[in-house]
Amino acid sequence: IPAYNDYIARSQAAEGVSLADGLKVRIAENLQDGECKGPDADPQSGVVGNEDKGKYALAKIEGDYDASKTDAGAPNGCKVEITYGQGTAEGKISKLITGKKLVLDQLVNGSFIAGDGTDLADKFIPNAVKAKK
Repeated sequence: IPAYNDYIARSQAAEGVSLADGLKVRIAENLQDGECKGPDADPQSGVVGNEDKGKYALAKIEGDYDASKTDAGAPNGCKVEITYGQGTAEGKISKLITGKKLVLDQLVNGSFIAGDGTDLADKFIPNAVKAKK
């Protein structure tokens, strides 16, 4: 059963990276103004804001853009902070990841890598965003 519990937690944690991928476009648009974050959500005007909520997690754009970074593999200062247990599933999430954070640093090339502030256990962090060793 522990292996099954780990499998469930890994599959739920993967949703956070999908949410972050959806925020890439917003970050790219905001970077045109030299900022990571744009205006907060305003349904009246159609502004979508800086966060997306999934079934298991909430992903928020954070950080301060650093235009001096030019190496494709360097963090550009923009981050997506994913908090598990703040999605629409309301408690129907693995206890192994509830309340944990995955902080993704955006690199100059636009990809993400797990960064400082992450307290999600390494075994639940999707391989696509793990630092290459």
